[in-house]
Amino acid sequence: MFKIEEYSNTMTVIKKDTVSFTVSLDNYILSDGDKVTFTVAKKLEQEKPIIQKVVTSFVDGVATVTLDSIDTDIEIGTYLYDIQIDLASGVIDTIIGPAHFIVEGGVTY
Repeated sequence: MFKIEEYSNTMTVIKKDTVSFTVSLDNYILSDGDKVTFTVAKKLEQEKPIIQKVVTSFVDGVATVTLDSIDTDIEIGTYLYDIQIDLASGVIDTIIGPAHFIVEGGVTY
């Protein structure tokens, strides 16, 4: 189970699940030279993130972030995440976050 709450951007995932989600911008189409970074940490400004995925390849201007089961094999609890874009033009923008990233337990492992 994976879900993103529309208004709060809270993400919920079951521990050890593999999930994918897309990142697109209403006013910009991602292209060569751009970068999308998804980061999960226990607290703000943590030096070493728990999860960090960088996407530099886009299909039709949309980034797909994939979390493998090894990424979500972390302690059950609530973390923080954000999504930052670095555009080839030099613009840097945190487009989501910080928001909650919740890892829940499951029955089947």
